[in-house]
Amino acid sequence: MILFPRFHLAEIEDQSWCPSWLRESSHSSLAQMWKTQSSKKGSPAEQACDIIFENIDDVSNFTFIDACAGAGGPTPLMEARLNQVLKAQGKAPAPFILTDLYPDLNAWKSIVKKSENISYFEKPIDATKAQRLAAPNRKEARTYNLCFHHFDDPAAKKVLRSAVEEADAFFIFEMTQRNFMALMNTSIVILSPLITTLIFFWNSPIHLIFTYLIPLVPLFYAVDGYVSCIRTRTPEETTALLKGQPDLDLSEWEFRSGERMVLPPFGNIYWYAGVKKGKRA
Repeated sequence: MILFPRFHLAEIEDQSWCPSWLRESSHSSLAQMWKTQSSKKGSPAEQACDIIFENIDDVSNFTFIDACAGAGGPTPLMEARLNQVLKAQGKAPAPFILTDLYPDLNAWKSIVKKSENISYFEKPIDATKAQRLAAPNRKEARTYNLCFHHFDDPAAKKVLRSAVEEADAFFIFEMTQRNFMALMNTSIVILSPLITTLIFFWNSPIHLIFTYLIPLVPLFYAVDGYVSCIRTRTPEETTALLKGQPDLDLSEWEFRSGERMVLPPFGNIYWYAGVKKGKRA
């Protein structure tokens, strides 16, 4: 049940004055979240792949574009899982391409060294007006991993328009929502830097000081976590952004959505998929 209206409030991480080390802490925590194995069904990244398979059957014919890749997010994990399944099915692997308005080339170079199926586009790509990147003989699917709530309504409309006009499918994945479960999960996430700081930043005085002596990092997680919940759209609100563009042809598209428990007891992944008719058997 949705508890309150959506408001597009500001997150600290979106501000130009946000320290890079604070963003680094957030990215590391999110990376850990994506690969956490707390269910027999696999990590959140693996279950996101299951959602992709459930919505498109000819997965091996798609090129997957991470439209807001940041430092790489779940893409390395999703690529490994998805292509492992395709290999077991005797099918060709699906390529993945990392893109972002602010490309993190150092992080991406490290990622592509570990997988021949991941590449990156080194020039900035604005998700609101992204051009098709898949080869002419391939279909294109765009993924928006924990990022769609960062766009205000005018920008979100452009992101969706670009996906509909240039791609063959798109998937929005969020771990936040305006409901009790998401708020409870965020409350748990606020405590996560007490653990992740020791794992990733045990030799960084600034991380240690602002986690344990002056709890700036947990405060940062609290503000951005709850604001993310407030900013996240329901499936109906996302559909309204699509249908609120009269000149956007949606006649060939089908839209589906759902939620799935990936991090018990409160961590749901909330997904929204758009697939061109005929792209799924």
